Parts: sequence; structure tokens; C-alpha cells
Amino acid sequence: MPYKDPEQGRKKERERHRKRTAARRAQGLCIKCGKNPPAPGRSLCEACGERGRAAERARYARGKAAGDPYGGRNPEGRRRMARERNKRRRIERKEAGLCVRCGELPPAEGSVVCEACREARRAEERKLYAARRAKGHCGRCGRPTFAGAAQCGPCAALEEGRAPKKNAASRRRYADRRAQRLCVDCAQPAGLAARCEPCARRSWHSSGEHKGLPLYPPRYTVVELATGEEHGPWDSWEEVAMCLAFEKLSRNEVEVVADLPLMATITAWE
Repeated sequence: MPYKDPEQGRKKERERHRKRTAARRAQGLCIKCGKNPPAPGRSLCEACGERGRAAERARYARGKAAGDPYGGRNPEGRRRMARERNKRRRIERKEAGLCVRCGELPPAEGSVVCEACREARRAEERKLYAARRAKGHCGRCGRPTFAGAAQCGPCAALEEGRAPKKNAASRRRYADRRAQRLCVDCAQPAGLAARCEPCARRSWHSSGEHKGLPLYPPRYTVVELATGEEHGPWDSWEEVAMCLAFEKLSRNEVEVVADLPLMATITAWE
């Protein structure tokens, strides 16, 4: 019925709705239709719950088609509900002794996720890290870094404090995988070896044994042709030029010897 004062009318309707809901809940009935018992752990019966979910799905589809985030619902409210739902699901899976991510397998030792989910998460993190580094950004937070560094200043400080714990976890993971005869890098079967064949090949190709000696910058020695006297060694050609000027020698009066073997330019790496 219409009310003279719309605000007063809304207050009375809300109060009436609250009383009806409380009465139906006390009687053990669905709070919407008041005819059927509610579903286990719910306030609505199966029929009313399914109608509500169907209406919500249709409303969400219309909002999504219109480009509205969360189907036109309040974004902050939806995010809060999602966080609460994820928190409840995580607690339930943890108490049941299951992986908090997939809820199907038991978690790995010392973790709350199973080995498969942990490896999938690490693969995603490696992919994200590579994308950020390709842009010259911090591999941890994605912010720009100074002079192409791998991490920004705040993240580098955090990482330094976490280094002991991270190293201890790496040692435990290494020992666990060796005991299970798994590859210490990818957790695939490796037999008696520490790494599977692909990981072992990749590790060898990235080692100094495969690359050879590093190519260090050469040093230069100035030798006077007339007397055999040596000056140096010097770290750059600029210092050699300063030496010639100071000793009042011309380029034709000296020989500049570099301590870089010829084969080093072929076998060394930069």
C-alpha cells in the first residue's frame, strides 16, 4: 500500500521483512518462500536458491556485456566477499589435510600446497619474472629499476633479509628431492643422478667449465725500443698516451705490449 511519507514507508517495509525472516528462520522454513525447508547450511530452499543464482548469473552477463566490472555490482563489496570466501576455503582444505590451492592432493612436506601446484606456481612466477626483466623492471614488484638492476631498492632490501630463510628452504628441498631420487631442479625422476638429463645439460652449458676462462680486460706495458726500459702496466690506452707524453716519447720509439694471449680471444667468453 502506498504511504504518504515514502521514507517512513521504506522503514516499515524493512521492519516487516526482518520480522518475517526471523519468524520463518525460527520455524525452520525457507526465508524467501516460507514453504520448504532450507538446504543444508543455507537459509533458502533449493528452488529459491537456484532461482536466485540464475537471476544473478543473468544480471552478471548483462553487466559484463555492457563492460561493467563484476557485472555492475559494487567492486569493493565483491572483492571483500571473494577474499572471505577464499579464506574460508583455504581454512577448510588446510584442516582436511589437502592442498589449499587445488583441494585434491595432500600438500608437500613443510608446505600447504601439493608438489604439482607448487611447480605450476613457480612456472608462472618465472614467466612473470622474465616478462618484467625484459622490460627492464624489477622482477619482484614490476617497478622500474636503476641501470637495469634485477630488483628495485626496496625489494633488494627485503630480499637480503629473507636470504637465510630462503637458503635454508632450498637446502631442505634439495635434500628431499635427492632422497626421492628426483631432479633437484624440476622434480622429475632422475635416478641416482642429482639432475635429469635436460637440467644437467642446461647446468653444464651455463657453467664456467663449459664456457672457458672469462675474458678479462687487457693491461698494457710500454717498452722503449732503444733501452728496453718498461713503463707500466697500464689499464687503458688513455693511460698509455699519458705515459708517452710524460716520458716525452713518440709512438715510433716504443712498443706497446698487451698481456692478452691470441687464443684467449677465441676460447674465452665475455
